[in-house]
Amino acid sequence: MAAVMCMPAFTLTAAAAEEAPVVGFWSTEPGVTERPIAEGTSETYAETDRKWQGLPTIAVTPGGRMWCAWQTGDAIEGSEGPNNYDVMYYSDDNGKTWSEEYMIWDVPDDSVRLADPRLFYDQFGKLWLVLIRGGLKGAYALEMKNPDCADPANNLEMGDPVSWLKGPPAHRPTILSNGYWITPVEVDTDAQQTYICRPNNEAGKYPWTTTTNQPAVTAFPDEKTYGESQILELQDGSLMMLSRLPRNCGGGMEISYSYDYGTSWTPYKADNGVPYITPSSKFHIQRLQSGAILMLTHATTADREQLAAYLSYDDGKTYPYMMMLDDTDIRGNWRDFGVSYPEAAAQEGENGEIYIVYDAGRYALKEIRMCVVTEEDIKAGKPVTQFCRMREQISKLGDYLDYVDTKEEYSQYITVRPGTEKSEILAQLPQTVTLVATDGSELVLNGGWECLDYSKNAEGRYTFEFSEKVTGKAQDLYSLLKVYVTVAAEQTEPGNDPSGNDGTTNPPDTGKPGEKGNNFGLWLGIGIGGAVIVIAGVTAALVMKHNSAKRKK
Repeated sequence: MAAVMCMPAFTLTAAAAEEAPVVGFWSTEPGVTERPIAEGTSETYAETDRKWQGLPTIAVTPGGRMWCAWQTGDAIEGSEGPNNYDVMYYSDDNGKTWSEEYMIWDVPDDSVRLADPRLFYDQFGKLWLVLIRGGLKGAYALEMKNPDCADPANNLEMGDPVSWLKGPPAHRPTILSNGYWITPVEVDTDAQQTYICRPNNEAGKYPWTTTTNQPAVTAFPDEKTYGESQILELQDGSLMMLSRLPRNCGGGMEISYSYDYGTSWTPYKADNGVPYITPSSKFHIQRLQSGAILMLTHATTADREQLAAYLSYDDGKTYPYMMMLDDTDIRGNWRDFGVSYPEAAAQEGENGEIYIVYDAGRYALKEIRMCVVTEEDIKAGKPVTQFCRMREQISKLGDYLDYVDTKEEYSQYITVRPGTEKSEILAQLPQTVTLVATDGSELVLNGGWECLDYSKNAEGRYTFEFSEKVTGKAQDLYSLLKVYVTVAAEQTEPGNDPSGNDGTTNPPDTGKPGEKGNNFGLWLGIGIGGAVIVIAGVTAALVMKHNSAKRKK
């Protein structure tokens, strides 16, 4: 934006910066955090001035450093918010703490915003930061030449902005088996086109062209406004493209296929069942190193809640495994308390860690969160490995008090055999719950537990919720006031059966998507206290403790 011109932290000259499509600078540069983000506004680049933040992206370098970027800015999100810009932080301890300094990316034009960024590692080992100028003003990519450098605020080298696409891509590109890159663009959501890049790395050329002569036509031409489509290559070489639908349309997601690398696409088909559902929100899909398909989406079509991870081992035909990542309660508008826009890093940890970022309460909580899970955790439907970490806060600007533990000892995960009466479960749960906050303060709640759809003879997963809730400027960060009960005839070691029929991770359907307390099981990765509960001869689930991420000092 015109009012914020300064010497960028990389190689552009001051004159070149005035003509550049995007400019970048660090928060540590003198005067940056006191500078208004645009003419006519008092909002600055300081963290405390951000009106909202969300839509994150993440990458992990060969040296183990994490980079996370997201969109933030003025009080209006979307195309009506011209003062939105992007920020980027890094972590050198596996995401446990994040840098105090941050890089700022903006546009030298008050009428243009920067939309959600993308971090993309190509097959040549180059890490790209993709920045999208609003109003179809183009997508530009900058190579992060030394992302593992010491002291990034002084030593990070960025390449010049390279024009990639006019239309905005909603996800990072998909690298195909033939080495090409492919991405849908958000221009015509009624007839989705795709663009392909045949990268010439030796020459440093990355041209994008469309080869689509038969676009994917939506099943809802009169309703669809956003697609945020993403492509996955299947094992037979065909391409599957998923696209977002409005709420109450076709389950919220539709699917198209291409058998000629994106030249032609089948008409979109909706109503594909779980997990191909969404409450009109963004999803994420990718293939893991094991060959499994990871699907990140909402386990409901009702609202932006119940963010879950699914696994498929048959190329997306079935998803027998599911783990709830975040089912914090929505109080009022989802923009204030909802969870949405997940992305997993393309790179996994040395122990198979999957790094997942998303936003929580864009306008009230103003949090960027991360979950670290493995395939074993997802198969079990709960944390079972020492590497699992849930709902860590990369950025927390909403100033909400976090309740993170209880004084009472009880397990959040319980497995019972068919025929177990609800009263037997309730007898194991306390009628008083004392929540403990990060500052040591306590909140005493008196009430009871209830699950209206519990059926003792129907195998499945059920959520028991405490009658009293957290109110005011505080949150039950780990859903401590929920207990997750599995009714299963047998209990075996999770993950041994690729079909998912292990008695705890793949119960038959007993409810409908979008209804609280249904069989999708609001499974969260935390534990309470240290007691082990045995009901009807089956032990309760693993107990775990978690710590929120703190800023690096």
